[in-house]
Amino acid sequence: MKRFRLSIAVLLSVWSLAGLGEAKADNGSVANGVNVEKSEQKKVRLYTKAGIAVDVAIIDADGNVLYRGVVAKDNQKATSFNLKGLPDGQYYLTASNDTYWMSQGLTIKGNALNVDERNMQQLTQPTLTTYEKNKFEVNLPAKNVAEASVAIYDAQNILVQAGAFKGSVRRFDLSGLPDGAYTFIVGPDQKQFSSRIDIKH
Repeated sequence: MKRFRLSIAVLLSVWSLAGLGEAKADNGSVANGVNVEKSEQKKVRLYTKAGIAVDVAIIDADGNVLYRGVVAKDNQKATSFNLKGLPDGQYYLTASNDTYWMSQGLTIKGNALNVDERNMQQLTQPTLTTYEKNKFEVNLPAKNVAEASVAIYDAQNILVQAGAFKGSVRRFDLSGLPDGAYTFIVGPDQKQFSSRIDIKH
């Protein structure tokens, strides 16, 4: 019962979303224009670009989702999160859509909130290009993402190739596969992107 009450208090605390009338310049990050900044003692602001809806979540260190919501695509302001009801610990504010994923680590200790840019992970939708017939290069722009994976499925959703994705670029020779449509699934466990290609001999 005590844990249930704490969860309700946390949800009510985090629920206080309010748009602020501030614009934010692009900060040169991987997901351009997406940023988290401390605004007051235990409040943060999430800056996103207008034009695309963004899924937002606040997650604790154990992976429990404390808040889940959506920033509307026409929102041109910062979205504020009040974290005053959260106990000491590590938390993550995530923002994602079909083109990017971002996770900002937040630390609460005492009555203070710390937002450290070194605890921000970002990646954007990978680009898939052909460098020779049936040979493909995947470029995954990322910042502070240590591990990502790649899996390639055929049209029947059968796995034909899988492995780790190290660095930001990896090449795949699929000339040994039969003609057909294939799907690349690329990214870390938290966010994976899919891209479709066709192989013709």
